[in-house]
Amino acid sequence: MKPDKEKQDAALSITTGNNAEGTSNGAVKRRKLQRVIPNDEIRCKRSDGKGWRCENKRIDGSTYCEHHHSRKTKTLAKAKAKKALHPKPALQPAKSGKQLPAKASKSDDEDDSDRVGGEMISGTTEDETGSRMCHQCQRNDKEKVIYCSMCNRKRYCTPCIKAWYPLLSENDVAVECPFCHGNCNCKACLRTHGPQKEKVEWDEEVTQDFLKYLLLKLLPCLKQLHNEQREELKVEQNLQRSTKVKVGKTVISADERLYCDNCSTSIVDYHRSCPECEYQLCITCCKELRLGCGPGAQKKQQQNGSKAELESLEIAPGQNSEKPAQSPSWAASSDGSIHCPPTSQGGCGRCELGLKTLFEPDWMAKLTMNAEMESYNARSEHDLVRCSICASGGGDVKKKKSLRLASHRKGEDDNYLYCPSRQNVEEEGVAHFQKHWVRGEPVIVCNVLEGGSGLSWEPMVMWRAVRETTKNKFERDTRTVAAIDCLDWQEVEVNIHQFFKGYKEGRSHRDRWPQLLKLKDWPPSTEFEERLPRHGAEFVAALPFQQYTDPKTGFLNLAAQLPENTIKPDLGPKMYIANGLKEELLKGDSVIKLHKDMADAVYVLMHSSEVQLLEEQRQAIRKWIQKSNGKWESKSSPGVKYDVDKPHAQKSTYGGALWDIFRREDTPKLQAYLGKHWEEFCIPGHWVVESVIHPIHDQVFFLTSDHKRKLKEEYGIEAWTFEQNEGEAVLIPAGCPYQVRNLKSCIHVALEFVSPESLQECMQLTSEFRCLPQFHHANEDKLEVKKMVVHGATKVVDSLRQIRDGCN
Repeated sequence: MKPDKEKQDAALSITTGNNAEGTSNGAVKRRKLQRVIPNDEIRCKRSDGKGWRCENKRIDGSTYCEHHHSRKTKTLAKAKAKKALHPKPALQPAKSGKQLPAKASKSDDEDDSDRVGGEMISGTTEDETGSRMCHQCQRNDKEKVIYCSMCNRKRYCTPCIKAWYPLLSENDVAVECPFCHGNCNCKACLRTHGPQKEKVEWDEEVTQDFLKYLLLKLLPCLKQLHNEQREELKVEQNLQRSTKVKVGKTVISADERLYCDNCSTSIVDYHRSCPECEYQLCITCCKELRLGCGPGAQKKQQQNGSKAELESLEIAPGQNSEKPAQSPSWAASSDGSIHCPPTSQGGCGRCELGLKTLFEPDWMAKLTMNAEMESYNARSEHDLVRCSICASGGGDVKKKKSLRLASHRKGEDDNYLYCPSRQNVEEEGVAHFQKHWVRGEPVIVCNVLEGGSGLSWEPMVMWRAVRETTKNKFERDTRTVAAIDCLDWQEVEVNIHQFFKGYKEGRSHRDRWPQLLKLKDWPPSTEFEERLPRHGAEFVAALPFQQYTDPKTGFLNLAAQLPENTIKPDLGPKMYIANGLKEELLKGDSVIKLHKDMADAVYVLMHSSEVQLLEEQRQAIRKWIQKSNGKWESKSSPGVKYDVDKPHAQKSTYGGALWDIFRREDTPKLQAYLGKHWEEFCIPGHWVVESVIHPIHDQVFFLTSDHKRKLKEEYGIEAWTFEQNEGEAVLIPAGCPYQVRNLKSCIHVALEFVSPESLQECMQLTSEFRCLPQFHHANEDKLEVKKMVVHGATKVVDSLRQIRDGCN
């Protein structure tokens, strides 16, 4: 019932007269007057929670009207009088012995959407209002609650402190609670974006140096694109028999991508198009057709798995891997013109392909000329070629601490990797890093998590962060996930809570063989910031060398220079959660197989947990070895195969992941070794390599310790091998083949970026990917590095002109 509303309605009804016009029997005629409802800012907040709300105007100093304000005042007075008649017993002091201030009642930002049980312990702590609501579990039935002396608002019960903040004591919470510290992992806080990162402002001189350095690296790639277009323009001049050719313009929206229909490469400017069926052909494919080479190899015939073919698969740097088509049904004419391919190859086969552009015909030429002018007096590359401090292992003790021995190549000066701490990075900036990065050397940065707020990456915290109990767009993967079983590399569906439980305790197959599962790119990178916003912000805050790695504001990250209205490549962040063991098993190891990334990458080990083999699991391993006639048995221990380079099993402490990163220049020899020994990677009944198209881009091989030893003996090459500890970031230059084995259960978060030093390597990788068959997972040009070159150069030239105009 709503008596207030009935009174208001009665007051609005008035009598118009006993003998109104049109009535002869003296009947009373009534009508309602329409009342003006005040605005929300001045309207009374009293409501029943179902739709009705008071229509009166609020009074000054209150959120209610005069009637409801007086009723609330009377109710509070009665409650206060009742409390005075029945006082509560004296409160026990907190264990910290600290006098805690009184706390307010439950705040508006505290909801009861997430409740977690906890063990009751003796002791009671309570404030004047009687509120003991824990901010973490939103329950008020816990016997002991610790109040924060900093904010005087938040409270945490001792069971939640022990369960969710094991590194914090009750005294720590009393001084500064997790909410004040910025690392609260309650369900509500995990859904927020957390504190916003302050934007770094560079002075004008530093900005100009960065821009010129970036332009210096962009210029060779820009000239390459310009030269390719000039060659195609010369062909068109011969076809039109005129020096002033007419080039049509293809109109596309900013959020639309244009790909070559033949090789799936992104089209950045000049291309040929069919006027009838709109078949698109990039100018690289046009050049290959005129040379009689099958573009994208239809064309690029798939290599079968024979030894002879794999051994001949070696690709020299700067060369393409495609072979001429044996009997091409589609070729260029003698004058250089190209007709639309037949319908069997996606075209119409009737019209001649005309030259088109996405910009103005001379736009690329003008951009190249402007870039050359603006890059004048820029820092030259030879200033960064060699790091004299790190070449021989370091001079003084302080500098030597920022190095890590990762290989033992004789006569080489790159056996040590640059391994600074986060504090060193903040002190030195990017100058020292660039000296190693420009040479294609990986970099390891320690203690990067110190740059964040200390948010927990425990698996159960991650589970709570993504857990949903209501129907929404994420319902499909809130209870089960598709994981990869490392034994046969097949997908299995597993309950997400059971997966995270096995992350810390381990799992077994029915035959007691250790079951190692992997979650790759979960949650999908397109949903990462939406489903894990707090963890995403924590990861970005922890990234070292933010000028390179920041995905949105990185000054030297070309992926961040793309216009906002364009479609950007999916570069992460991506999360990789996997079980792991320090023992190198004979089958089913938790690994990332040998491959190359399409761009630079940074992997941060956010969390790791050690898992020990059970005795029944060891027995299952021994049984399998005996059945295999000891073919795979290790000399060091029956049933377990240890890494000969890094004997992890003999160490009491060890890292979370073992990395092997090869130098770019060693790629041809590495491919030759894989072509020679590819049959040795097959495990009958579990893992069989039937065919290989490209030994690295296929991502099907993992080099064990024995294979790494053989590789060094036969080809004289050795990888940088090192362990990654929790809180360390590994930066891998584009073009370096690498593999990873998890020694513990690990949570990695990875992000790809495009540095100016790796631009030419990225373009070379794009050329390699386009030569793969169209059904290959790496064939599509996902990075669109040529588009980054064009947009990056345009933005840098405009920025330099603005700085110069501002000075003038």
